[in-house]
Amino acid sequence: MTMKYHAKLFIGLSEIRYWCDYPKEGIIDELLIPFINGQVIYSIGVKGILNLRNVTKIQIYRTKEALLKSGEKQAKQMREKEFEKYDCTKEILNEVKIGLSTPNTTSLLQKSFSNLKNQVFVIMKFGSKQLDSAYEGVVKPLFEEYGIDVLRVDEIQDSGKISDQILNNIAESKYIFSELSGERPNCYYETGFSHALGKEIILCIHKNDKIHFDLAGHRFILWETEAELRRNLKKRLKTIIENEHE
Repeated sequence: MTMKYHAKLFIGLSEIRYWCDYPKEGIIDELLIPFINGQVIYSIGVKGILNLRNVTKIQIYRTKEALLKSGEKQAKQMREKEFEKYDCTKEILNEVKIGLSTPNTTSLLQKSFSNLKNQVFVIMKFGSKQLDSAYEGVVKPLFEEYGIDVLRVDEIQDSGKISDQILNNIAESKYIFSELSGERPNCYYETGFSHALGKEIILCIHKNDKIHFDLAGHRFILWETEAELRRNLKKRLKTIIENEHE
């Protein structure tokens, strides 16, 4: 028999949301991992976008049978005191930890919320005098000023496959800086991969370049001079760091 998994999400001091009748993999991949990552997700329970950074606690439950179909009835069942006997939160967390401890089975998705490096991985076209100068003169020293290690793919010393190194470093990095000047397809691909992992991404592009339609709705740092890039990037970094310490 396939077990059913459910979750209570505690938002702030009083609000509670309910997830019901998921397979175990669904609870882990769609809720637990995004919660650890602090992602913004689409939630049927709130009929819209849910910022998991606002969730203070999650409790996970397991039952043999599905809960009653009505959302109100499901919530009523999960509020009842005897429902606590189905709590399996600790068990699920231990299972995830065991999976992460086996290197051969550790996926990029798992790496993206396990022991993240205090590092920014830089996605950008290199070999351009303008962009290389901006990287060396602004981007790298500014992140280092905030105590964040900086890595760009051409600085990786390993002899392995470059595409694998890029994806692994994106998964293991806490931050992603994506400079999309030059319209390089690989840069857009790596940026999309970063979005899929729920990374904290700083998007950036020179004012002379166009933003592709699939990212047009996202917030970009637009720059023309290095001074302008330094000023705007510093503001964004300061906001990110402050939000993390709230």
